[in-house]
Amino acid sequence: MYEGILLVLLAITAFAVLVRTADRKGWIKRYGMSSYGPFLMWRTERGQRFIDWLARPKRFWEYYAMAGKWLCLAVMIMMMALLIWEATIVSRIPAESAPGPELILGIPGINPIIPLWYGILGLVVAIVVHEFAHGILTRVGGMAIRSMGVIMLIVPMGAFVEPDEEALVKTDKRRRMNVYAVGPATNVILGLVCALLFSSAMMASVEPVRDNPIVVSVGDNGPADMAGLRFGAQIVEIDGQEILTNEDYSSFAAPDPGGTVQVTYYYKGEESTVPVISGVMLTQVSDGYPADQAGLRAGMLVRSLNDTVIRNNEDLTSTLQRTVGGQTVNVTALYYDPVSQSYLVEPSVSSITLVSRLDYYRQVSPGSVDDEFQDYGFMGINSAYLGAGTNTPEVILDLLVTPYEGADDFGSIVSASLQYIAMPFTGLAPLRSPVTDLFVASGAWGALPADIFWVLANSIYWIFWINLMVGLTNVLPAVPLDGGYLFRDGLDSLIRRFKKDASEEERMRYVGTITYTLALFVLFLILWQLIGPRLLG
Repeated sequence: MYEGILLVLLAITAFAVLVRTADRKGWIKRYGMSSYGPFLMWRTERGQRFIDWLARPKRFWEYYAMAGKWLCLAVMIMMMALLIWEATIVSRIPAESAPGPELILGIPGINPIIPLWYGILGLVVAIVVHEFAHGILTRVGGMAIRSMGVIMLIVPMGAFVEPDEEALVKTDKRRRMNVYAVGPATNVILGLVCALLFSSAMMASVEPVRDNPIVVSVGDNGPADMAGLRFGAQIVEIDGQEILTNEDYSSFAAPDPGGTVQVTYYYKGEESTVPVISGVMLTQVSDGYPADQAGLRAGMLVRSLNDTVIRNNEDLTSTLQRTVGGQTVNVTALYYDPVSQSYLVEPSVSSITLVSRLDYYRQVSPGSVDDEFQDYGFMGINSAYLGAGTNTPEVILDLLVTPYEGADDFGSIVSASLQYIAMPFTGLAPLRSPVTDLFVASGAWGALPADIFWVLANSIYWIFWINLMVGLTNVLPAVPLDGGYLFRDGLDSLIRRFKKDASEEERMRYVGTITYTLALFVLFLILWQLIGPRLLG
């Protein structure tokens, strides 16, 4: 990854030197170009005439801007609530899991989550629609555009529009706020349209090639990991028994923990069979909960619980369902010994005192507690048979096609939205081999070659993702972002209404102090996500 980053930085440096040299010698001015730092800016009047043509239905754009202001207000409140909430949970994030600066910067090729070429495509589209929206409402408001054109950093990075700043300052607040609001609002709206196209039009046509469960997570240094099973592998058989569903996998009649099973799976179009040590692996142990207090650690296999041998996921669940919170039960665990290359009994683990599952969920997820909620003993673990979490192809498609299915309250809608946005973190965006090997497009989309279909689908998703991120970021109430200027003008109107006796100088002082204080607060909330876990962890 670092070699790729270094190559990108070297290319940018070489391009910047070339642009600056050409600018000093006057070579690029004759083509209407100029340099701005490392960027090459090409100005043209043709674009201005196109903006004027787009701005002709003024009534439509005025209504659009009005809706955009309300959308920006709602998103601004939501983003501030999200940042404040994230600041309150920083202390729970281990220092090693804290995000790095590269994750905060939404730069393709630098941010490891954003793929380079899909990221550039999404960023170009986001900048173009953002700037054109500003330009259209500038002309609708009767203000001049000083220049517009294309900005390049090796490749075209998008468009820019330079309104007449003096005219923008002198115009009334309504027109000025219209200009500021439509940029981020258009990014958010385009993002939602692309999400609808991606899910409802494209992914809805996709069908699984086989119905066998797919490996979606692999515990580090666990049986599956050591055997070479990877994300996207599709499990076909275990010890000759066909595995058609997740239930087949969870309830497989496995040998005692520490034994060996033969797992047959598809991966990137090839079928393979490997020996895997059998057992239910602890993939995560939560600090301070019963499993942690009992000495259990991630990577161990649960050999028995409450004097019951735990051979598969179903055994673990059914055994816990026969316990209650506060009960102390026997437990034995196996740890991997690299010398003997086998699992041995962990002598320090012998018993565990469970807590109430109901009490736990009331504390961390009260929305999930209803009349049908089952209360029994709770350990504070995540686990998976063989150390490989699986899901059915249909569940993966449901996430791609109908992310809001079953979301019937505000909490579940927010959760579904975050899960859809987080697909790049779970290996589902961009969709590529081995995942794409497991699905095939049907209907009209099936007429496209598979590679072209997946490139098009990924492009649509990343145009959604980048536009949404640009819109959500720009609407934050922090100058010099669009949301900061919107907040400033809105605050000025409020002060005029509720403090009518204030002089112009007093009002501007109030507005300036509050606006820049809030901007610093927003910056603190963002930086706190980087430094907080490292200070408190």
